[in-house]
Amino acid sequence: MTEMKTKRSAPVTAILAEVRAARKSVEDRTVPVAGGHRPHKGRSHHLHEASRWRTINTSRDLDGVPGWDSTLLAAAFGTLAEQRPEDARAGLVHLAALAVAAVESIDRGPCE
Repeated sequence: MTEMKTKRSAPVTAILAEVRAARKSVEDRTVPVAGGHRPHKGRSHHLHEASRWRTINTSRDLDGVPGWDSTLLAAAFGTLAEQRPEDARAGLVHLAALAVAAVESIDRGPCE
């Protein structure tokens, strides 16, 4: 008799199910990533903030005190600074991947 192998659900599967459920509560809108009357000013601000958070993130990594906050903020601001929709989309997908990785880190338990 052969044993059936049971496939354990990857943690990311459960997290994505939570994301799908949470997505239902988010309004479905078709709007540009950079809004406002002067989106170029917003993108300029976001670019500055992305650079600032990348510097903070690098410093923390070098000091051995990393955190998801600086990683996520650097990625978020960098994404919001993108001018081309396809680049913003790629950045948002990357940001979502980072967010899932951060949730997995929380689910594994305290880091301290």
